[in-house]
Amino acid sequence: MARLRRHATLALGMTMVALVVAACGTPSTLTPIDNSDTYADYNALRGDERREALVAAAQEEGHLTVYTTSDNVRSTVAPAFEEEYGISVSVYRATTETIRQRILQETDAGRPRNDVVETNDIEMAILAGRDLLGAYEPGIEVDERAVLPFMVGAYFIATLPIRNTDLVAPDDAPRELADFTDPRWEGRLALEKEDSNWYLTAYRYFTAQGMSQDDFVAMMKGIAANARTVSGHLTSNELLKSGEYSVFVTDFLHYATAENAGPVDHEPFVQPVNLQVLGAVPMRGAENPAAATLWSDFYLTEAQPLLNGNAGVPTNPSAIPDYQPLLPDDEGVLVEDWRTLLEDGAEWAAAYGNLLAGRDPVLPDGVS
Repeated sequence: MARLRRHATLALGMTMVALVVAACGTPSTLTPIDNSDTYADYNALRGDERREALVAAAQEEGHLTVYTTSDNVRSTVAPAFEEEYGISVSVYRATTETIRQRILQETDAGRPRNDVVETNDIEMAILAGRDLLGAYEPGIEVDERAVLPFMVGAYFIATLPIRNTDLVAPDDAPRELADFTDPRWEGRLALEKEDSNWYLTAYRYFTAQGMSQDDFVAMMKGIAANARTVSGHLTSNELLKSGEYSVFVTDFLHYATAENAGPVDHEPFVQPVNLQVLGAVPMRGAENPAAATLWSDFYLTEAQPLLNGNAGVPTNPSAIPDYQPLLPDDEGVLVEDWRTLLEDGAEWAAAYGNLLAGRDPVLPDGVS
């Protein structure tokens, strides 16, 4: 894969939107931990020296607690890590919002109780804004699109149209997003109600191609008129497979590339494809900083084959023997604009909600 960058560096202390979440219950007597010096020592190491130092220190710690949004962590990645290093892993899996709230509540009560957080780019940015993430420099090559100021992503979740192969033959499949405005798709499409990040990416892509705002709005209104609104990607993908609709316009690629995916396919690609960056970052206040760093290294190396296709698109394909790219390498595949989503995400969510509800406006005020 193209776009590789070496020695990715996390720059913390950014000025960002901070969420204020009230702590619950009696204040904790926990003493806050700051592993900044420890992480600096680990970040200075490379290769075998780094691995040996981390393994020795992590095995002495003996345990690791991971907060994650991914089922794949509990079922696949954590058991592989435990088998490889003999370090026990406790996994708490929840939605992105629930994990963020739990971490912030624990912080306000004394300190977070997890060593590592695995979540998406926007949630990581919020946690970085509270100075909760540890500085992490893997010192290996990854897809440069996954290197953000506050994280190094281990995989992308790709959002794009997925079709039911029993209902839509390859020759009948649309090649362009505008094809979904055709009346033949009426009642046969689905749009997930929370996918305003995909909506923003579509706007960026088409206006960069020279499409006017009016034409973009007309296209998206035509698609929305043919679609039903659905909630939850996993449940909605199951409904796609069962034939409730023919195309899930904002489905996740890994639901089509995972083992036993069922009668669904992502080809031919309909662009744009939205890439959301996900990864594992050590907590600044981790009780087990060596294990946390080792886990994050593991996520970018040995775990890459486990993530490939099952959780998303890996960011270090060199770690996967005989890797076959899951996506084309062109301008139609875009990493989402996390800065805009962080600052103006509510406005884009409202505009997208209006689109699905059939009311105006369907673009935020002042958008250019």
